[in-house]
Amino acid sequence: MKKILLVLVVLLVFIGIAGCQGEEYVNPDVLEVQLIPSRDSAVLDAQRGPLEALLEAELDMEVNVTVATDYNALIEGMASGQIHVGLLATTAYVLAHEEGAAKVILKSLRYDVDDNGNELTDEPLVDGYKSQLVVGANSGITSVEGLAGKRIAIASFTSTSGFVWPANLLADHDLDPEEDVTWVNAGGHDNAILAIINGDADAAFTFKDARTLLVEDYPNINSQVLFVTDTTVIPNDTISVIPNLDPDLVDRITDAFLAIAADPDGLAIVNAIYSHKGYAIATDADYDIVRTYLNRQKEWDFS
Repeated sequence: MKKILLVLVVLLVFIGIAGCQGEEYVNPDVLEVQLIPSRDSAVLDAQRGPLEALLEAELDMEVNVTVATDYNALIEGMASGQIHVGLLATTAYVLAHEEGAAKVILKSLRYDVDDNGNELTDEPLVDGYKSQLVVGANSGITSVEGLAGKRIAIASFTSTSGFVWPANLLADHDLDPEEDVTWVNAGGHDNAILAIINGDADAAFTFKDARTLLVEDYPNINSQVLFVTDTTVIPNDTISVIPNLDPDLVDRITDAFLAIAADPDGLAIVNAIYSHKGYAIATDADYDIVRTYLNRQKEWDFS
C-alpha cells in the first residue's frame, strides 16, 4: 500500500512539473504598451513618453508606449503577441477577450459628471460612465426621436459610448440604427464633437462629457454643442494584458498602474491621456452587460 501511495505521489509531482513546463508564458525584454486613439492622436503622442518613463521606473525594465492607428489595430496587435498591454476601451476589450487576445486586470475610475459637464469632485470616484447625445445649437434636435434622418458623428464603430450604447438607445426609441440615421466615423470623441462645430454632423454620441476636451479652443462649447440626454451606465475602460503574459509580470504591471495613479505627478499624466482618476481591480464578469448589448445588435450591418 505504501509503495502504491509513493508511486501516486511521484506521478502527481511529475504531472505537476510537466504541466508547468507545458505552460509557455511570455516574459519580454521590452514591454510593449499601446493606447487606443479615443482622442486626437497628437494629444496622446505627447503623453506616451511620460507614461513610458513612469512605467519603466516602476517595473525596472524597458517599456515602449505607442498609439494604435485605430481600435482594431490594438486588438490585432495583442492577438499577434506584438503588444503585451493594451489600454482598451470597453467594447474593444470584450472583442479582444472573445478572440483570446486580452485579459482585463484593471478598470479606470473617474469622477461622475453632471449634464453641464461639471465633475462631481465631492462624490466618490465611479467605475462606470455614460454616453451622451449632443447636438448643434441650431439643429432643432431635442430628443432621440429627433435623430431620424440626421447625421450622427461617433468616435468609432467599436466605441462603447460612441456607438454600442447609442445604437441600442436608438432601437429603444423605435429608430432603426442601420436605416434611419447616417453615422459619421470621426475617429475620436473630440473629433465627433468637432464634426458638429464644423457642420459635418447634426449630432454626436460621445462619453459624458467629452466637450471638456475642447474647452480650451472653444470656451463657449457648451452653448455651441448642447446636451440632450444620456444613456444607462457603461463599465469603464480597461487596462488589459495578453493572456499568456508571465503572471509575475502581470502582478507588477497591476501594481505599477495603481502606484502611478496614487502619485500626484503620475495621476496628472494618466488624467491627461484618458481622464483617468484612479484604477480598481477588474474581472471579466464586469463586462457581461457589454456582451448583452453586442449580441442584441448582431442583426445590424455597419461594415
